[in-house]
Amino acid sequence: MNLEDEDMDHIFHCEVKPGLYILCDDRQSPTDDPKSLVPGKPTGNSYLVVGSEKAILLDLALDNKSLKEYAENLAGVPVQLVLSHAHVDHIYHITQFPEVWLHPDDEKLLRHGAVFQRPVKNCPPLHFLRDGEIIDLGNRILDVIHLPGHTDGSILLIDRNTRTLLGGDTVARHLLHGMHTKIPPEEIIRRMEALKDLHFDTIYCTHDRCSLPKSHIDLIQEVLRRYPIEGKLQTIPLLTKIRTFSIGAQKELHYCDVAAVEHK
Repeated sequence: MNLEDEDMDHIFHCEVKPGLYILCDDRQSPTDDPKSLVPGKPTGNSYLVVGSEKAILLDLALDNKSLKEYAENLAGVPVQLVLSHAHVDHIYHITQFPEVWLHPDDEKLLRHGAVFQRPVKNCPPLHFLRDGEIIDLGNRILDVIHLPGHTDGSILLIDRNTRTLLGGDTVARHLLHGMHTKIPPEEIIRRMEALKDLHFDTIYCTHDRCSLPKSHIDLIQEVLRRYPIEGKLQTIPLLTKIRTFSIGAQKELHYCDVAAVEHK
């Protein structure tokens, strides 16, 4: 058995909504159960949304060389790669893909890198998705929402068919802010408030396998309000100082943490 065959054996999927799949690697699990979908420690997951004409694969968050082939076999239609953002843990094996879609404000991360990641050599051609645009998969529409903070070009997708928000690292249980352009927490709180008026009921994010209720946005807002006052200041190599704060227990659904870089 070659290494790619072994990688394929470790991928599994679950259809969490009709035509919406979470793709996981059983070597990374939130619990002792390798295929658990319950809350727990952070994982890395990609999402496949399948329409009648094509599908999108959101994020390459599995360090698995067989992910592209697995997604294509599962979809049964052409697969378009979309990035919620361009951090290194979302672009594993990106050069396998002929084209990539992302927000233009994250192009620099791919082409020029950052302190914590190298530029992508032989980067595939890039296509840009902006706030308010749609992705038409055939009988299935995804709405693009630009919400910077985690990165300058972080986007969310709303699947109209299943009223599901795909939140990447922006609407999630684990938050990281301030590594790029600093956005005040009160501004992010305001933008989060506007999300509540949009048409979705369920949230899935990249580093958890569990679904989150729409009310999780309230918890994110609470964390963002409290961390500047109650957070613990720590020194992290390369990131200077960060302030951390959390609410709840990681193994419970009602949990959210934040790590925010302290800018001078």
